[in-house]
Amino acid sequence: MNAPLQLYHGLASTCSKKVRLCLYEKGLEFESHLLDLQKFEQHRPEYLRLNPNGVVPTLVHEGKPIIESNVIIEYIDDCFPQNPLSPAAPFDRAQMRLWMKFSEDTAYQAVYAPTWQKLRSRAKEGLAAKAAEQTLSRIPTAERRERWQKMARGGFSAAEIEQAYERMRVCLAKVEDALAESQWLAGRSYSLADTAMVPFIDRIRNLRPDFLAQGQYLRAQEWYARIRARPAFDKAFNFKDDPRAAELPNL
Repeated sequence: MNAPLQLYHGLASTCSKKVRLCLYEKGLEFESHLLDLQKFEQHRPEYLRLNPNGVVPTLVHEGKPIIESNVIIEYIDDCFPQNPLSPAAPFDRAQMRLWMKFSEDTAYQAVYAPTWQKLRSRAKEGLAAKAAEQTLSRIPTAERRERWQKMARGGFSAAEIEQAYERMRVCLAKVEDALAESQWLAGRSYSLADTAMVPFIDRIRNLRPDFLAQGQYLRAQEWYARIRARPAFDKAFNFKDDPRAAELPNL
């Protein structure tokens, strides 16, 4: 297969789920290249040539790589006009972009540490004493090297995990408050704002289901249920359109 769109992504990666959701919402075919993030395939030289940051996802369109998940989903919506996912009204588009920024600045930070804490057992081989130095040397950014050094030393501290949990509560409260005005986060229709945020709410549900128990955040839960009922959701979040999907962990 030599599709115009090729996606390099991780199965459990929230940012990869965001891009897969956008592609399926738009009804676009793509060639999948799943990477095993706990085996550090995102730091191999051939991938770093596409994405110098050594992170997923990367979309390749007509031979040109596009990186950063929020940039990718706007790029997809710009290039492929069918099933538009950006609001028509300028104010609503501005709100959409604020949600996309929030997903990157706050929601990602809310789930990063607890996610890797849960999956780090698969990374033990690459972080073992003899291999850790070589593994860490291939990580292209200082910030991510520091994070993986923490994993090699035993993982994130209790204080760091608790800080992540507090950010989860901030995310849930912000979504809940926004939905008092509308069924969707940026205007009257489903948009890239919802696409950007739902992977993180899904991850919070998986990691801390108790935060959504006892009738809390009812509007947010109804919003999540509406998105989950859309055909694109299952395809993106329970992704099976790649033989490697059966080998990799998902959350």
